[in-house]
Amino acid sequence: MHALMSIGRLIRQRGQGETLDPGTFWLLKNIAANGSMRVTDIAQHANLDVSTVSRHVAQLQKTGLIERTPDPDDRRAQLVRMTDIGQQKLTADLRTRTKLLERSLETWSSEDLEQLDRAMNRFVADVDTLTENLEKS
Repeated sequence: MHALMSIGRLIRQRGQGETLDPGTFWLLKNIAANGSMRVTDIAQHANLDVSTVSRHVAQLQKTGLIERTPDPDDRRAQLVRMTDIGQQKLTADLRTRTKLLERSLETWSSEDLEQLDRAMNRFVADVDTLTENLEKS
């Protein structure tokens, strides 16, 4: 548990050369992965209150990292999508984080990396399955 908490803490910190705070990074990463989304969908993905996500989205819109567009399926609703500037900043920060992880693992053997990959993927799948089952009950 200590190792997982430490990894989470380290990943949430803003690293040298990163321009996005962890919350912004996460939000942009989700929008990039899922495409245009409603604020309610973003909140559901994050397990956060819609009002909290709405405030964060409003701030990101002011900075030009995201924009809102009418939902073609429901003109009363709006979709949030990343702007080109948001995509550029996310790409740069992803590159910085990837380089950090690569440097952290550069002394590991390919066998160790394969074991880590297998174990982490299994762990994520097991936690995901458990979480889904708990939500259903």
